[in-house]
Amino acid sequence: MRPTEQHLVPVRPALFDAFPCPRCGATDVHAEGTFFPGIHILGRYGCASCGAKFLRDLPVGFANDHPLAIMEEDGKVIHGPEAPSWLVHPFTEHAGRISEDPVRIERIIHREVRTAIVLNTLDFLYGHVLLKIYNAQHYLDHHPEHGLVMIVPRMFAWLVPRTCAEVWVVDLGLGRSRTWYRAMDDFVQAQLGRFDTVLLGRAYSHPDFAKVDIERFTGVAPFAHAHMPDRPLHVTFVARTDRIWTTTRLSKFLYRAMGRLFGRRAAQGPFHALQERAIRRSIRRIRRKEPDATFSIVGLAPSGRSSMGVEDLRTLHMDERMEKVWCAAYARSHVVVGVHGSNMLLPTAHAGACVEILPHDREENIVQDISVRVADRRQLFLYRFLDEFAKPRDIARVVHAIHVHYAQFHRNHVGNIF
Repeated sequence: MRPTEQHLVPVRPALFDAFPCPRCGATDVHAEGTFFPGIHILGRYGCASCGAKFLRDLPVGFANDHPLAIMEEDGKVIHGPEAPSWLVHPFTEHAGRISEDPVRIERIIHREVRTAIVLNTLDFLYGHVLLKIYNAQHYLDHHPEHGLVMIVPRMFAWLVPRTCAEVWVVDLGLGRSRTWYRAMDDFVQAQLGRFDTVLLGRAYSHPDFAKVDIERFTGVAPFAHAHMPDRPLHVTFVARTDRIWTTTRLSKFLYRAMGRLFGRRAAQGPFHALQERAIRRSIRRIRRKEPDATFSIVGLAPSGRSSMGVEDLRTLHMDERMEKVWCAAYARSHVVVGVHGSNMLLPTAHAGACVEILPHDREENIVQDISVRVADRRQLFLYRFLDEFAKPRDIARVVHAIHVHYAQFHRNHVGNIF
């Protein structure tokens, strides 16, 4: 069956089958069922021309662009030439070994529905899960005739919008999510029969952030850009311990060399101290320009020292309360500062602007981790990217410029135009 709506994939009563056979290329493929082992949602198919039997990704998540298939007769995995290795290797590793481990899944029903859109947000990377969750708003707003059913890891359950029809909360950590679980499929198959119609949300990896109302997910209203000029500057630093801000080529070389020789954790200690010094120097330089500025520091790390005007919110123990404390800090912030990564998605969804330190080996991923809140020319003004060897003086200069020049930029490029 072909999709009747671009952003939905049919599952029940008729399963999507609008693609050629991966072995012979014939188009007379017939659907035989579905398989929901975890991250991947697959259809079971047969080819009337060559007789092949295979499982193939349904076009959701990264399979929108890179669908993978596995032939039942020999277990061969078939994929396009552009499919990334980080997607192919886990699929190949786990496709032939279905885990019999139990998986606890909690079903939360807010209202009973007969037609459902199932949005699967499971993934093995934090940012991927969060980006898929953002898709919920589109289906809630544009398809109110269907009930939205979200499949989420437990650590993300706090982000599920309250207007969803159901939530299937899966007790799997990110590290265990690559595995294919028979228990997961058994649970989903038992639920699908409750609905007359089942469609899949596409779970796009890069939704239009400017359309996302983050308060519907976190319960925290974002920074209002109207207050950018008239409030004393507040800046939040997002301090990662697994991707360090190295201000020189030598420190980056030593950090990576120590990581290879002694393990990443052994290398983090001394270089975490260097990053801490860079953050404190940035704060001092910003204060020279704006004495009334205040600051927050967040990150999965031992809490440091809080001082006058600097609130240290780092912790090693995250829970829903702490997630919201961090979001509140972002929402007070004119600017958030941090190294590129999924750690920047929620900060930029709430803050007024950002300064991101972009490692050279992440340049192809630029903007993927930024929840760009505006759709006009302010995108170029509010979202700044600095070289991975940026110095504290560079951070201070750009943060200050965003704060003091925003009103003029807004007047010239947003206010005084047709």
